[in-house]
Amino acid sequence: MKELTKITKYKHSANAGDLIASLAGVKQLAHDKNKKANYYQRIGQEAQYYQGAVHPTKNDKGVEVSMNNPMFDMLKPLIEAQPYINSFEKYEGQDIDINLDDIRRYRVNMPFGSIQRWYFYVYPQLACDLSKKWIFNTDYDESYKDTIIINRTQRYRNPQLNYFFLKDYQDKLLFTGTKHEHELFCQEWKLDIPYLKINNFLELTNILASCKFFIGNQSFVYNISEAMKIPRILELCDFAPNCIPYGKNGYDFYHQPSLEYYFKKLNK
Repeated sequence: MKELTKITKYKHSANAGDLIASLAGVKQLAHDKNKKANYYQRIGQEAQYYQGAVHPTKNDKGVEVSMNNPMFDMLKPLIEAQPYINSFEKYEGQDIDINLDDIRRYRVNMPFGSIQRWYFYVYPQLACDLSKKWIFNTDYDESYKDTIIINRTQRYRNPQLNYFFLKDYQDKLLFTGTKHEHELFCQEWKLDIPYLKINNFLELTNILASCKFFIGNQSFVYNISEAMKIPRILELCDFAPNCIPYGKNGYDFYHQPSLEYYFKKLNK
């Protein structure tokens, strides 16, 4: 592995959830070196998920990719709002100090364990206290203080669970994600939940910081919630449990009774 000196420039090719997870170590190293980070994200890298996985991020030909231009544009205001980031740019062959893609070249126990820790195993200089937040919001909206935000993607699901019990709380719920994910969630569980429209992910972060709590499966939105340390409940995927709550008010579950218990606990 490369000897690390004067580290400021990072390259990353994976999806948005992994990007958010990687920033825990980026923040730590920026603090240790007293130097902000330039983060370069590859666009158009063909995605590699488990067989049968459905991901909404695609290129112009309809092929699933880890990151496309619209997703990058949504992320840019959020990433550049972080105090340890100097710039967030598309990777176009720039010189780098840390190649975050190396977690796919070395043994890191993928797809098990904590995504954040995968980067520590290759670059121990990134190791940090994961109970501390690494994504910071810039605003607070009082109107969301009693709102419960929900996100459930089409991948990394736990098929033994159901969300019918949310019918009694529909007036407090708001769904974030793609419109198709919203439609599927409401249809499957016979719910009528409003859809959250946002202009970018910085706006989403501010809403999450303002809400009562978040509930969702292993996804980009969960990774933001984890990075912000807001009250959060995580639906675990049994064949790839790689999102792990650290710190206060973070709960994960495999079974229905636990889901409903944590929901009621945070809804007090």
